[in-house]
Amino acid sequence: MMHAQVTQLRVGDEGFLVTSMIDRCPKSMMLRELVRNAIEAAQTVPGTSPDTGPGNQRRVELSAILVNGVRKLAIWNGGRGMTADELHRMCDIASSIRKQNSLEQNFGMGAKVASLPSNRHGMRYRSCHQGRVHEVQIGQRNGVYGRLRRSVDGVEGWHDMQDATAQARADGRSLAADWTEVVLLGNRAGQDTLADPYDGAPAMPAYWVAEELTKKFFRLPDGIEVLLQPGATTAPGCFRFRAIAERFGSGPGHDYSRAESVAVGDGIVVHYLFDEFLPGSTTVTCAGNGMPYFVHGAGGLVFRDEIYDLAWNQDWLHAGPVFGIPFAGRNISVYVELPDDFPVLPDGYRQFLRHRGGLQQQVSLRDYAGLVAANRPGWLVALIQARAPGSAASPEIAATLAQLLRDLGVPRRSRAATRRAADVSPPPDAEAVQLDAGEAADPAVAAPDAGQPDGHEEIEPEGADFESAPQIVMLRDEVEVSARGLRERAARYYPETHQLFVNCLYAAVAAMQSVLEREFGWMADQDTLRERAQHQAEQSMVERVGRMLVFGLAKQPSWAGWEMDHALSSQALTLAADDHYGSLPVSREVLRAIFRQSRYDVTQKPRGSL
Repeated sequence: MMHAQVTQLRVGDEGFLVTSMIDRCPKSMMLRELVRNAIEAAQTVPGTSPDTGPGNQRRVELSAILVNGVRKLAIWNGGRGMTADELHRMCDIASSIRKQNSLEQNFGMGAKVASLPSNRHGMRYRSCHQGRVHEVQIGQRNGVYGRLRRSVDGVEGWHDMQDATAQARADGRSLAADWTEVVLLGNRAGQDTLADPYDGAPAMPAYWVAEELTKKFFRLPDGIEVLLQPGATTAPGCFRFRAIAERFGSGPGHDYSRAESVAVGDGIVVHYLFDEFLPGSTTVTCAGNGMPYFVHGAGGLVFRDEIYDLAWNQDWLHAGPVFGIPFAGRNISVYVELPDDFPVLPDGYRQFLRHRGGLQQQVSLRDYAGLVAANRPGWLVALIQARAPGSAASPEIAATLAQLLRDLGVPRRSRAATRRAADVSPPPDAEAVQLDAGEAADPAVAAPDAGQPDGHEEIEPEGADFESAPQIVMLRDEVEVSARGLRERAARYYPETHQLFVNCLYAAVAAMQSVLEREFGWMADQDTLRERAQHQAEQSMVERVGRMLVFGLAKQPSWAGWEMDHALSSQALTLAADDHYGSLPVSREVLRAIFRQSRYDVTQKPRGSL
């Protein structure tokens, strides 16, 4: 196309462009794109309230169908169907039917581009319009993506469009109203695209359809229902998918134990959800009860009813302290919802959000961590505190680290005023915290003062320019150790909140404890010995790790960012923890002093001892 002042750029190698766009698309976007297209088509049916059942055309169905005896995933939707010409044009890249292509809404390539890498054998499209059904298949042959040409009974030559009215009727599809169906044929004829949608790369759990929908759709349009038929769900019978926003709403169908949405300015709303375990269970939650997939704590950004930058399960547990959720992360979810006019834009494959201005960096959930922590409802703060471990490092260690920070001249780093918002010590009346599903929000329960931690007080005088000692959280529960990603690791530091999580189950603790118990094994009170040896081994490791952290922080002015990442990493802190040999002399002296005060004279071994 030529204009007065510009000649429009064209594509020099169309085949290469099409192939590269398809092969570079993330596989994970396949189901989102197909279901989003189906939802938009179903919205063309007039009405806002669905009549549940097969007669409702404002619906999307995911089901299993057999193609030559092999199960394939089918996505069906009601709504205006396509003519043969429209169906043919729809197959092209950047082509949309009755939609306006734009960076804001429709790209015209999402479903095809996201699905073809996992369906090179083919994708079968059928669309019914005014009682007539047409079919086209797209796939890859000899390295080329395109419409698959097939023979048609009674017609000479090869054709990429077929009349499938008789076949659709034979398959049980009604022709009384318009509809469209896409069937995923996979990368080979024998592939079960319900059980194995990506041909083993990666393998997916049996409940992947419902879980993937939950991970992407925060809210469905009014009056649209998404149904998972047998085969597409592990639930018995037909399962109606309910998006997260519906499940924590105030209506009778809410599933979460407690939820609160907090407006935090600029049109941003933070949704805080708490999902208690069912009585007697440590795995099944209220929201997960009866669901055909596992419900975990999660965090994500929401823009125009879809979820981006999702932190799911273990990823969320690892990141939790940054958001003021150091504990109970398995039961807490947080979604930061941006207004529709917020200056962000989905990337080319709708996998991420990008800022509109500047260098258009990706928008990260962590960008809003301070906002999430600062606006936590009081009931949530109390709940987190109630689930925190009840012990901490000794005040002497905190004082030692604070003094070392001053001696090394480590300057105080700027952090949000909420740096202590993630305090983890239990409140005095933690047992009185009520977690019943029907409990109303209590405005009298306030978040603790961000400047007054429940753990240990600031060591340096007010107004000092030196960094404070980190808040040390000691973990003795396997679940919490795993949640922090500390299996086979001694500690993890969170610079955003200046918290140091220490794994008291790490092997270095047991190694020192074993040495101390052996050396003091002649004592009569073995239970006291065991308790004291374990405590000393833990405190000794905390001090080693803490000193390593302090020396690492001291390098900040002169070391590059990647070097600081290594110095403060869990791996570096673990190596410091491993060297317990140098700490043994001090630990021996500590135990001698303790036992001497307890009237055990360790300088004189009992008669008959070796």
